[in-house]
Formats: sequence, structure tokens, C-alpha cells
Amino acid sequence: MTQKIGVGLIGLGTVGSGIVRLLQDAPSALRRREQANFEIRRVAVGDLTKQRDVELKAPLTTDGMEVVDDPQVQMVVELTGAAPAYEWISAALKQGKDVVTANKALLAEHGEELFNLALQNGADLMFEASVAGGIPIIRSLRNGLVANKVESLYGILNGTTNYMLTQMSRGAGDYAEILKEAQDKGYAEPDPTMDVSGMDAAQKLAILCRIAFHCTSTGGDIYCEGIEQVERRDIEYARELGYAIKLLAIAKHRGDQVEARVHPVMVPVDSLMANIHNEYNAIEVVGSAVDTQVFYGKGAGQMPTASAVVSDMVELAERKVCGAGSAIGDMILGEEAMRIAPISGIETRYYLRLVVADQPGVLESIARILAEERISIASLLQKERDLEGGSVPLLIVTHEAREEAMQRALGAMNALAAVEDEVRRIRMEDL
Repeated sequence: MTQKIGVGLIGLGTVGSGIVRLLQDAPSALRRREQANFEIRRVAVGDLTKQRDVELKAPLTTDGMEVVDDPQVQMVVELTGAAPAYEWISAALKQGKDVVTANKALLAEHGEELFNLALQNGADLMFEASVAGGIPIIRSLRNGLVANKVESLYGILNGTTNYMLTQMSRGAGDYAEILKEAQDKGYAEPDPTMDVSGMDAAQKLAILCRIAFHCTSTGGDIYCEGIEQVERRDIEYARELGYAIKLLAIAKHRGDQVEARVHPVMVPVDSLMANIHNEYNAIEVVGSAVDTQVFYGKGAGQMPTASAVVSDMVELAERKVCGAGSAIGDMILGEEAMRIAPISGIETRYYLRLVVADQPGVLESIARILAEERISIASLLQKERDLEGGSVPLLIVTHEAREEAMQRALGAMNALAAVEDEVRRIRMEDL
């Protein structure tokens, strides 16, 4: 019988408990992988007195470093996302121990250092669960699509915001109401900032960009705009125009740089991305050899995420048994690493919503500002006048324009006395 592999768990929360269940109830597909013979040897938890719904024989500790330093532990699985995670993972890699993590923030910000540390010490660092939960997008990009040059990538990478936009599009409430509902259902954290600001998706996109475009960007390098300013009326107006609003992570080759951004986007209602609803994630990858590939499924949750972690554990176990070295070399980019292009240089179409005074000359002033920036109007729709204030909602869709030109135009329009509220701008992608 194959020798057991000692596993140390740091974190026994939702995902950690799911991993324990999967290992204990091992489905036939897992049982057939003879090398995947795991034994949990030590577990770090936040509270030793907490009642848990899984049974473990392994000793518990509140010190993650005790798990790392345990000589019976050959593989460390880190699931906390806590601040000391960097120390735990670094220490494990320095000892030559393989690590599996779901910590997207750590990888997005410190991936280069940790991947180099793994390579130097003959260890592996696996992270399938860090992006899109149970969807095997990382393994697909690293292995299944390795013969391709990835040309573009579009993703709905955050289930919380996708749930909120779905509910808003169905008329279930405005932003504040739907956010509270998402928190009550457990889709959103008590502090939802990482999700609604777009930063969660930006960190995930940074990881995907490293693999797909050989780009060393961190989450902070990627232009990020959240859904806080999306109003129900914008969703309704988008529907009139034949579009839906989604928070998209977008990455494209642009010369010797990578265009990478996260923000609300209007996409055609008949496009695939427009029809990804609720907490589901989807990633559309265009490869030079395979053309368009689509990956869809639950992007979070106990068992989907636990499934991704266990898949990494099995791959590591099988690599060790056959004597394969570290598989982390493809994550080390060096001098050939590509850089993120500044957002100012992108070209896309735009939806603009203005609330203007209903008086002569306003349209002419707005058209002149756009013309001066060489921004062409594709369509213009004036909604009915507000009977109380005499203001008029004005919707403009542009042809492709450069971001820096649009920013200047927005500044000039907002300065007009006849423009009553700040101009709302949503970028458009014809997927």
C-alpha cells in the first residue's frame, strides 16, 4: 500500500470542513487514485472550544506554525486568508514542504516571491481554489491550454456582485436593499468592501494574468471600479438598449503590454456573460489554437472550493510518487514578464447618462465637448422630462473612443451649469 502523506490543515472553517468530508467520504474516483493516500496529522484553528461538525483524530492547535513545523506533515493546506498566512506558507516552502492554498490576496500580491521560494526549495505551491472556486480554470490555463497564446479573457469572478446585479436586474430592489439581502443569505460578508469594490475580482484577475499573459501584475496594478455607483435605472436603461450590466474582469493582449481591468460593463443581452446569473462565475478564454473556450460553475461555496483544494492535493501526491520535480517553473516569469497597460490607453464604447436642465443649447454644448475629444455619438435618447424639476435624463452611446479622451470629456460635461448630477459612465463590450 502506498505510504500515507501527512497533511497539516491551517483553518477548519467552511472550506476546511469540506476538505475533511471529501477525504473521509472519498468518492470512487478519488479512491482509485492510489497515490492520494492522505492522513490529516495536525490542524490549526482559531478557537479550540468551538463545536465542529466533522470528527478528527488529529490534534488541534491555535498556532499555524506548529502545523508547518510538525515533522509528520509533508503537505500544508492553508485556508484562512489571515495575516500570518505569508509566514506560514514561506516557512513551509523553505522546509521543502508542498503547499496548497486558496489565498488569492496573498498570491496576487506576493506570488513572484512565493513561487521563487518554492522553486528554490524543490517544493510546489498549488492554488486552484484561489480563483473561481470549483471551476478548474487555473489547471486549464497551465496545462490544457499550454499550446495556445491566450488572446483575451473575460470573467465574472465574483459571485456576490453577480448575485446583486442579477437581483437588481429582476427588479428585486435597489443597491442597498439587495446588498442587505446578500448579507442575510451569506453571499456577502458583513464588510462587503472587497467584493463590491471589485478588488476581489482584481486579485483573481492578477493571478489569471500571470498564467495566461505572463504578467507580473498585482491586484493593485489592475484598474478597478466596483458596482457601488450602479443604479437600478441604469440597469433598466441598459435593457432598453439591448444590454445587461455585469462586473467583468477583462484582460487582452495589446502589443507588448496587457490590458487588464475590472469594472461594470454593458454586454449584449444575448451574450453568454449577460446570462450568467446569481452567484455563478464564468470565464471566457480565447486561445490561438482553440478559439473560444468557456468555463462556468459555482465560484464559491464549501464543497466547490474544497473540491478544488483536494484536486491540488491529489496532483501533488501523484507527482511525488513518480519522482517529478517542482511544477512551479512556469509561474516564474523573469525578464520576459509583460506589463499592465495604463487604463488611459484603452479604446471602447461608452454609455453616458446625464441629468440636464431642459433648456435650449444643452445638447449642442454636450455634442461640442464630445466632438472636441473626437468622440462620435452612436445613439442619443432623451427620456421624459421630470415634471417637478424640469430636468431631463439624457442617454448617450458612443462609438469606440480612447479612455483618456473620455475622461477629459466627462470633466468638461460635469463643469456645465446645465448638467445637474455627475455624469454616469459605463463602458461597453460587444462580446
